[in-house]
Amino acid sequence: MKGKIIFVVILVAIVAFVSNQVLIIDKGTEGQYTGVVAFDASAHSGSDWEKISAEIVSNAQDINAVNLNELGAGKAVKFKGTVNEFTSKAGGKRNTMTVTPEGYTGNMTFTVQLGSIYSGTAIRDVQTVKQFGDFTNQTEWSQYAKALNSQLDKEVVAPLAINESIQGKTINLTGAATASGNAVTITPVALTIE
Repeated sequence: MKGKIIFVVILVAIVAFVSNQVLIIDKGTEGQYTGVVAFDASAHSGSDWEKISAEIVSNAQDINAVNLNELGAGKAVKFKGTVNEFTSKAGGKRNTMTVTPEGYTGNMTFTVQLGSIYSGTAIRDVQTVKQFGDFTNQTEWSQYAKALNSQLDKEVVAPLAINESIQGKTINLTGAATASGNAVTITPVALTIE
């Protein structure tokens, strides 16, 4: 009997000791204790957007001065042009317009992405504000590209409420251009409609 009492006392002492050593952490506050904070791509893109858009605008070359066959992963371009056609797909989430830049006489097709879903990483790839080494891994780098696309939609495209009525109008555009074959795709960072 005495052995059982000693065992119970020791067990109670162990439980009391362990319960004083365990800290229960609320979800979302782990970084306060570990120093590791969850990556927030939208916070990065939001704080970087003004610097990135200003950099692309200042580095943009006139589209007629660029070798379009060497655009590859992307280049900052600008032009004034006429909208040929507005296209809406995926329930209005993949909007584009084809344009003809003033002075262009070649056989390339120019498509401007108008969101709200954007393909590619052109904005991220032509900017120098942040580089891959600023991120922990490829996943964060990819999330950053998507967040920049969301930021451009919020800041540049969505406020214009572009629809088929833009056909035939003149635009002034600066953005990141990529090329594949005879197709040039431009993701805008600055866009005005005349």
